[in-house]
Amino acid sequence: MRAAAAADPPALRRHARDRGWSRLRLLSCADSTFKYDLGSEDEDGQQDSTVSVFTRDADGTVRHAYSAHPRLADDIAERGIDLLAPVWHLLDLTPRGRGDWYPSLDY
Repeated sequence: MRAAAAADPPALRRHARDRGWSRLRLLSCADSTFKYDLGSEDEDGQQDSTVSVFTRDADGTVRHAYSAHPRLADDIAERGIDLLAPVWHLLDLTPRGRGDWYPSLDY
């Protein structure tokens, strides 16, 4: 598993060290169109979360197999990645649902 971000490599390493992440490989896309090509960055450089799956054939060819975006449609801002994170389903079952709660790196 790898995580790709638009940040530069030193910032990614610092972010990982601050959180004690030693086994997650972080890749920088800062100098490429990778995030834009996958639809997780718009023309203005605004970032959005995207989960993508790639496979590698026996001959080394890398293939894009799947991508999920938070936006299901222009009028549905969230729910696209929900199927991959069951915690949202549990929050939806509480009396007030998930409300306006969003995950954060700091609480």
